[in-house]
Amino acid sequence: MSDSLQTAGGQHRSGPVGYLLAWLARALALFGGLILLVMMTLLVVSVTGRYLLDSPVQGDFELVQIGCAICVTAFLPYCQLQRGHVIVDFFTMRLSARHRRWLDVLGALLLAAAAALLAWRMALGAWGVKEAREASMILDLPIWWGYALMVPSFALLAAVALHTAWTQATGAQKR
Repeated sequence: MSDSLQTAGGQHRSGPVGYLLAWLARALALFGGLILLVMMTLLVVSVTGRYLLDSPVQGDFELVQIGCAICVTAFLPYCQLQRGHVIVDFFTMRLSARHRRWLDVLGALLLAAAAALLAWRMALGAWGVKEAREASMILDLPIWWGYALMVPSFALLAAVALHTAWTQATGAQKR
């Protein structure tokens, strides 16, 4: 078996940790894509029902609101893995490759810290909302479900960001 895995973006990850994180990030992105397809179908049915039968899907906006939050967070780990986040390099263009690499490491570490903080606070928020028995207005869906489904995405984003920082710092990642 090869030591590294090359992704579509040309990025290399070494070892079993890189493979596992890549697999989890892809699986989560596919889950987010599935949720997106379900939301699109729901909206088509709702708009069609509203137009033709004057009977939309009740609570469609609540479902889309929760679904969008889950989708966006589900795509973040894969985006980090592919180095797909927006980078404004206007001020760093003239720096050496070595200095840019260390700024990338710093950025990945800051992202890991922010994602870990969000995962932790999102988990506490889910628990608090569950304890308060907060529910959506029309469908009476428990709000904590949406929070709880975003926690793994932020936790995986933190792990992926730490891994990308490590691979950039050690030179295991080729540009």
